[in-house]
Amino acid sequence: MNISIKGTHLDLTPSIKQYVEEKVGNLGKFISATDAKVELERDKHHRTGLVFRAEIMLVVGGKLMRAEAEAEDIYAAVDLTIPKVKEQISKFKDKKTTVNRNLARKARKKV
Repeated sequence: MNISIKGTHLDLTPSIKQYVEEKVGNLGKFISATDAKVELERDKHHRTGLVFRAEIMLVVGGKLMRAEAEAEDIYAAVDLTIPKVKEQISKFKDKKTTVNRNLARKARKKV
């Protein structure tokens, strides 16, 4: 899986890159996505101070799966996006298997 990481208003240290590649790379176990885009951003919120935002985008089977989260730590923001993407992947796979099963049932009934 090709993972492109973009950082806005923050330095992409090797530890951050390695952490993101490890977490997003593990999503490859669930589905075969070829490209993943990760955007990390540091922003200053007017009330709470520094806020980090992580956004993950995967294209799987022509469908875009996207998740984003905000947290006070960049690692926590990445950790919050992973379950959201996993949920989208599982819904996509369930829908795909349901359609395949229904088509197989229809084919058996016609014969």
